Amino acid sequence: MTTTHQPDEAERFRAAQTLWQQGHVESARALLQDILAHHPMHPQATPLLAQLLQSQGQLHAASQLMAGWCRHAGLQPALTMRCAQFIQQCQRQPLAAALCEEAIARGHADAGLHVLAGNLARELGEFEVARTHYYAALEAGADLDSWFVLGALAATRRYTNRADPDFARFITHFGDSACSLQARAVTGFGLAKAYDDIGDYAHAAQTLRAANQLSGQAQPWSREAWAHWLDNRLRAHTLETPLPSRPDFVPVFIVGLPRSGTTLAATRLAGHPDMRDRGELPMLHFIAEQLQSGNLLRDAGALRQAAELYRVHAVQDDPAVRWYIDKNPNNFRYLDLIAALFPQARIIHCRRDPRDTALSIWSQSFAHPQYGFASDLDDIAGFFRGHDQLMQHWQQRLHMPVHSLDYEAMVADPESSLEALRAFVGLPSVVATGAAAATLTTAITTASVWQARQPIYNSSVGRWKNYLPHVPELGRF
Repeated sequence: MTTTHQPDEAERFRAAQTLWQQGHVESARALLQDILAHHPMHPQATPLLAQLLQSQGQLHAASQLMAGWCRHAGLQPALTMRCAQFIQQCQRQPLAAALCEEAIARGHADAGLHVLAGNLARELGEFEVARTHYYAALEAGADLDSWFVLGALAATRRYTNRADPDFARFITHFGDSACSLQARAVTGFGLAKAYDDIGDYAHAAQTLRAANQLSGQAQPWSREAWAHWLDNRLRAHTLETPLPSRPDFVPVFIVGLPRSGTTLAATRLAGHPDMRDRGELPMLHFIAEQLQSGNLLRDAGALRQAAELYRVHAVQDDPAVRWYIDKNPNNFRYLDLIAALFPQARIIHCRRDPRDTALSIWSQSFAHPQYGFASDLDDIAGFFRGHDQLMQHWQQRLHMPVHSLDYEAMVADPESSLEALRAFVGLPSVVATGAAAATLTTAITTASVWQARQPIYNSSVGRWKNYLPHVPELGRF
C-alpha cells in the first residue's frame, strides 16, 4: 500500500514564494491564504501575503493583515516597528499610529518606537502628540544618526523665542562633528527654520549655507547627468497613439517644481467628496523606467498593462471615486507618457515666483536623491531651466489640457482658484458640507508636512526679500 506525500508547511510556503517570483500572483495568493486558513498569523505567510496585496494596490487589506499579525503577537517593539512602518508605506497612518500607541501603552516603548509614533502623528497634523513622542525618544537616548529627531521636532511648532530649549538642542547637535553628515544637515535645516520663525534671517541664512554644504557632501548631484537625461527627454519621440479614454477613471496630475504649491493645491482640491488624494505616487516613474528599459514605449499591449498597473495603485481598495490626485511634482518629466496612457487625465502645473521657490527648496531637507540639486543654488537654477524647457516642449508637442496655477493667486484668492481648479478637472459643483475641513485629517508625507497644515497665508509671498541681503544669489533667479 502506498501513501500520498503531503507537503509540509515550509514546502508550501516556499512554493508560494516561487509562484509569486514567477509572476503567478493569483496562485501564490490562493496558496498563502490556504496556509493562513489552517495556521492563522503564520509568521512567514502573513507578511508575504501582505507584501503581495500591497503590490496589487490592495493597501487596506495589506495593512489590516499586518495590524492583526502585530496584535496577535503581543505588540512587541521590533514587530510593531516592522508592521507600523509597512502600514505607513501603505498610507494608512491612523492605523500605524494606533499600533504604536497600543504598544507604548503596554510598556513596550523604546526610542525608535517613540520616533516612529512622532513621525506618524506629525504626518497626521497632530503636532503636540508628535512633540511628546520626540521628547520621549530623546530622553530614551535615540540614536540621532539613525533617527533624525531634531529636524522633525523643528517642524512641529512655530518658534517665538531664542531662549526656547530646542535651540540649544539644535545648535549642539548641528555642531557635533562626531555625528553623520546627513543627520547634522537635517538638524541644521531645523535650526534654520527656527531662526526664520523668530525673524533672525541672518542666522537662518548662515545656518542654511552650512547645512546645504553638509547635505551636498552626503548626497552629491551631477549636473552632467541631469543635462544628459534632459537632452534624451527632449529628443524622445512623442508617443503618437494614445490608449482609449476611460471616463470612469480620471487621474489628476499636479506637477511643477518642488515647493511650488503642489501639496497646497492637492489638499484644497481633495476636499471634494468625489476626489481622492494619493499623495506622491512613485508609479509613473517606475512605469516609465520599465517601458524604456524594455524598449516597449510603442508596444500597445505593454502600454495597456502599464495603464492598468497605475490605475490599480491609484484606485486601491477603499471606496472608489472617479478622480484621483497624484501630486508627485517630478511627474512633469513624463507628460508624454501620461498623454499616451490616460488621454482623459487632467494636468495642473503649479508655478511660483522662482526666487521664493528657490529659497524654499534651499531651505528644505530632502531625503530622495532626485532632489540632490537642492543643496546648491546654481544647481537649483539649472534644474529650474530644465524644468521650464521640458514643460515648453510638452506644451508644443502634446495635445492635452494643462491648467497653470499660480501660487500667488492661490494664496491671494483661495476660493476663486479652487473654483477654477474644480471646473478644469470637471468635478460636480455640489460639495458636501465640511468636506474641505475633512481633508486636514489626511496624512501628508511630503516636505510640506508643516506648511500645508497652516492656514493659507501670504507671508510666504516675497519671502525671498528677507534673505536677499544674506543670500544675494537669489537676485539671479
